[in-house]
Amino acid sequence: MDPYSLEKVYALLDTDRLPGDVRQLRKLCIRIHDLAELNGEDWVVQHREKLIKEWQYALEKGLVQ
Repeated sequence: MDPYSLEKVYALLDTDRLPGDVRQLRKLCIRIHDLAELNGEDWVVQHREKLIKEWQYALEKGLVQ
């Protein structure tokens, strides 16, 4: 199954923009898709603030290539 689109990720995270280049944002889509598959979309919505903070931290520390 293909990962979520960036638009769907933005909708789940209730945002219209996140930092990162195209490759990095594709990795975010895969991560959010995997988390939703494991835990459900409701879980992603409930934890969106933490997920966004983790994403920003990972980018700042160079953990996402």
